[in-house]
Amino acid sequence: MTIEIKTPLINRNQVRKFALDAAKSRAHKFTRVGGEFYIKCEANLRQFIRNQIHSLPCVGKTIL
Repeated sequence: MTIEIKTPLINRNQVRKFALDAAKSRAHKFTRVGGEFYIKCEANLRQFIRNQIHSLPCVGKTIL
């Protein structure tokens, strides 16, 4: 599956480093991060932001 994200929110290099570091504790050692993983991370981040925005009160100017 190839989907191009026009305005990415994530830094692919930092996501790769974090994912591989988090996977070090597993018995099977991972050495690569696939393109679909970045797409899932991007989608999860966008949904997280939407959920946070919708959970805020209707007053104020600052997103907390």
